[in-house]
Amino acid sequence: MGNEQEMLVKRFTALRDLGLVDVKFLLRNADEATSEQVCREVNDMLDAFDRGESVLLDFKDSKRG
Repeated sequence: MGNEQEMLVKRFTALRDLGLVDVKFLLRNADEATSEQVCREVNDMLDAFDRGESVLLDFKDSKRG
């Protein structure tokens, strides 16, 4: 397992412990990328989220309270 994969496993384990239930990603041309490259992209995205570089999208279709 590569470093990026290990970082992602640790991160999602911590998120699961905080209540994360499910995460889905759409990979286009996944056959052209290595697992390590995909994990790097996900880690980069989550790092940006942690830095506050995201915007909440609310489509008013959630059934959560």
